Amino acid sequence: MSYRDQILLPISQDNPVGEKLLEDTLLDFIESQIMKVGSLSHAEVQWDEIEKSTVKLLETKTKDLKLLTYLLQCLQHKTTPERFSLSIQILTDFMGAYWQTCYPAPGDRGLLPRRKFFSQIASRSMQAAEKLDVAMFNSELKEELDKAVAALKTASETLSLPLDHIEAMEASLKRKFAFLTEKKAATQANKAKNEGSSQAQGESAAKIEIDGSSDRAVKQTLLKVSDFLSELDDSDALVLRLRRFAVWQSIKALPEVDAKGQTQLMPVAPDRIREYEEQLQRGADLALWRKVEQSLTVSPFWFDGHYLSYRIASKLNKEEGAQAIQSELLNFVKRLPKLLDCSFKSGIPFAGEETKKWLSSVEEQASNQSAMSVGWDDKRKEAFSLSKEGGLSVALGMLNEGLKQSKEPRDSLYWRMLSADTLKQNKLAAMAVEQYETLLTQVQDMSVSDWEPSLVQRLERVVKQG
Repeated sequence: MSYRDQILLPISQDNPVGEKLLEDTLLDFIESQIMKVGSLSHAEVQWDEIEKSTVKLLETKTKDLKLLTYLLQCLQHKTTPERFSLSIQILTDFMGAYWQTCYPAPGDRGLLPRRKFFSQIASRSMQAAEKLDVAMFNSELKEELDKAVAALKTASETLSLPLDHIEAMEASLKRKFAFLTEKKAATQANKAKNEGSSQAQGESAAKIEIDGSSDRAVKQTLLKVSDFLSELDDSDALVLRLRRFAVWQSIKALPEVDAKGQTQLMPVAPDRIREYEEQLQRGADLALWRKVEQSLTVSPFWFDGHYLSYRIASKLNKEEGAQAIQSELLNFVKRLPKLLDCSFKSGIPFAGEETKKWLSSVEEQASNQSAMSVGWDDKRKEAFSLSKEGGLSVALGMLNEGLKQSKEPRDSLYWRMLSADTLKQNKLAAMAVEQYETLLTQVQDMSVSDWEPSLVQRLERVVKQG
């Protein structure tokens, strides 16, 4: 039985949508895995198991829109043409069969929660469409996708749901397919016009052989591809990301270290680093950038070198390239954060103080933007509106999601206070007062460093810099 058939199948004849799941082992597993998405544990997410579990629950226990959201997220993760089209078809099927009766809030009271879930799904689908490699679609797959998107648009109009993300996705796919068609036509024209040149390029490209026999072979293959791409226009960011993936993709754990965090790895020669720095002072150029990038391919833990490459890129006004260097290194050290405490055999750290400041400044900026984006009054109004339209459980669910994502004790307290406000608003004053008293006790025992650790850490760094 296909996924579409499994999800369309009623839970039972008497109760097609089943029951709302409050406690379930599979549900607990799914939500524990989803919580890892986008966190430092992102690489540990068991996408296949989430997918199987959500399909099982949607088939046998409950027609829940939140579970459907998780399933579509799985289908659109590292998606293929078939799986992307399937995600759109499943959404359309579900909307036609269970939209008005599904959980978490069936009927008229669920109108607002369902719209919020739909907007989230449509936004993610639009983003997934942007990443689709349309070159993987043959004519049959393209026709199937076109039909799926058209059916989703019709279903959305029927249910009076917002079409902005759906229309943006449709327009994006049309642009991508049109560009592919034009590119193929241009390639054929150039091939006919410059047969000799095209043949030479074809012979060069043919020399890139895919070898997956070992980690080293994969690395060399990817580096060859990056060298080939570097000859194309506007490819800096892609090349820089691919090189770093080639160097780091096989590193799953820390190198062997002693009690002081010192490894047996040799650093880049100090004379060479000094030469690079002096050349940068005289003026950055592409030749210097290539030299530094070459050194980085043979010294995967020379994090100061990535900061050097970033500075060179910035001097050359290669902003996209500079951001690619910064984000790739940040993602790597998030995966293995203790690398920042390690050093080479000589005692030279993988990342000096300037490099650490550079990386931490990115995290601070992201944290500040996250904190600024939370308007507590707006969140309180949203919670009150959700509790009125979809019920108390829906509102508390939204607040719980915010609490899970909070990074500072300050934010955590605000989310919990909003939960108490919502309880009070719903005539559960005794429970609300008990929660207010607990929060008050905790706040009275808190110091500034407990309340907002990142602020104290930032001040300490500024003072040390003097």
